[in-house]
Amino acid sequence: MGVYPVIILFVSLVVFASSFILMSSDLAADSKSRGFFGLIAGYLVVSVCLYFWQNRRAEEIRSSTGSGEHVESKLLVFDEAHEFFRGTLKLPDMFRLVSSRIEELIPFQTSALFLLDKAGERLYAAECTGANCEGLAGLKMRTDEGLVGKCFTNAEVTIGADFVARIKGPPGAAKSNKSAVAIPLLQDGEVFGVLVLYLFSELKAASTDLSLFEAIGTRAAPLILSSVALDHSISNALTDPTTELPNERAFFLILENQLAESHRKRDERPLTVLAIDIKNFEEINSKYGHAAGDRVLNFVARTVREQLRDMDFLSRASHDEFLTILPTAAERVALDIIERIRTAFFGNSMYLTDNDSVQIDVNFGWASFWRDGETAEQLLNIARLRKIQSKSSDPQKVVWFPKELLN
Repeated sequence: MGVYPVIILFVSLVVFASSFILMSSDLAADSKSRGFFGLIAGYLVVSVCLYFWQNRRAEEIRSSTGSGEHVESKLLVFDEAHEFFRGTLKLPDMFRLVSSRIEELIPFQTSALFLLDKAGERLYAAECTGANCEGLAGLKMRTDEGLVGKCFTNAEVTIGADFVARIKGPPGAAKSNKSAVAIPLLQDGEVFGVLVLYLFSELKAASTDLSLFEAIGTRAAPLILSSVALDHSISNALTDPTTELPNERAFFLILENQLAESHRKRDERPLTVLAIDIKNFEEINSKYGHAAGDRVLNFVARTVREQLRDMDFLSRASHDEFLTILPTAAERVALDIIERIRTAFFGNSMYLTDNDSVQIDVNFGWASFWRDGETAEQLLNIARLRKIQSKSSDPQKVVWFPKELLN
């Protein structure tokens, strides 16, 4: 029930009670008549005031969201964007586009997108635009927690105070977020995400028309879903399925970017590339099977990753080879990292069966920018050559040439 009917009901009860009291009083007939006329006049004045107040409020709502035709034209923009941008925009760009179109219909302070994680157990803030986004960065929650969880669970537009924003936001952010609207994003009847609008003013769920928010969710869901699918496709194309590390293609993309920075600051920004493979990996694969080989690959990937710096980039190439980029690392720093990785494998056995364990060890090759090459191909070739040299039983008695010489 809205505010207007409640006020009318209250005033009517007051007039009825006053009339009963006046009728039962000992006043003269002319005094009672004047009292009844006063009650009627007061009731009419209150009703007229409420009528104009209600119309003014409705006009304010219409002016903020526009006429029905105006709203429909704004909603059609979502359909046009779906036809034009479908499958071509990454999620951050698509979310900014969707948010800008929503803001033309409903002014908001902050817009946030919550998606389900890979395990399907928690919701996380995938994207955010507007004020106070730092309060939502990295936020994760259960699928039944808060306003977002309620919207996800019930699969319906939910209005209320978002306590998560109050807890996680910076000082002062909670005071400006008076109300939030959580809009479910559906695919084949299942919720895959929640769009949340943190508003400037307070909304009452009982007196708010939810059809506009439902229409926004229906129009925005295909756009966001297409960008999520695009991001997943790009991620899968750049990820090794066995170790979930970036693959060789991703390695070259990152290396080219790092080389551009090193070229720009040659004397200030060193760079080293490592090539790593597993000793006797073929024997392990043939003796214990490919499943055991995959376990070894994951063991090596995890061990190497733990010894690298946060800025370093580890990827898996073909077969048992791993490639690493060490930004800002000169030769001395790279050799220290190699030694740290060697030490991590020393004495670290791995059980492949209940009774059989193997000692895992790795071969290294390295190449430094400028000294060994200035392109990605040159650096990788030198690193792989040094890795091959490290496999020789007595490297001091072997002479290696970087190129094959023919007469």
